[in-house]
Amino acid sequence: MKTFEINTDKMFTNITQLINENLPSEGEGLAHIFTPHTTACITTLEDELLHLVDVRFFLDKVAPQHKEPEGDHKNIKYLHDIISLRNDTPVYERINGHSHIRSLFFDSSQMIPFGEGKLLTGDWKSLFFVELDPSRDRKIYLNLVPTI
Repeated sequence: MKTFEINTDKMFTNITQLINENLPSEGEGLAHIFTPHTTACITTLEDELLHLVDVRFFLDKVAPQHKEPEGDHKNIKYLHDIISLRNDTPVYERINGHSHIRSLFFDSSQMIPFGEGKLLTGDWKSLFFVELDPSRDRKIYLNLVPTI
């Protein structure tokens, strides 16, 4: 297994080339790419700027960082962010409830076939690291499973 470190302010970082550079030049198999963080994800998308902006706009609409007041109580916070209600949480915990909700739309890993030193993703699909709570040190794990 290989481990990569990443720290980015970008929501979408194309990691296709990084993974391709760490695949064997011969043979084939499955590449399992995983990140262990709850507010970072691994997904496949088309690497086209306006598509990525559309995804960002969707996430901003569904899970905005700052909520509009809602309900009779005019709640403007995600319950996750009310640190005083969480007995097991230090007072300096990050306020990132929106990031946890956004992570529901992505996976923490992808399993992609590879051959001849590259992921077999097709012409338009790319592999992305999705950072939902920047900027932090993150890990990406790559595990290769050769096919028989």
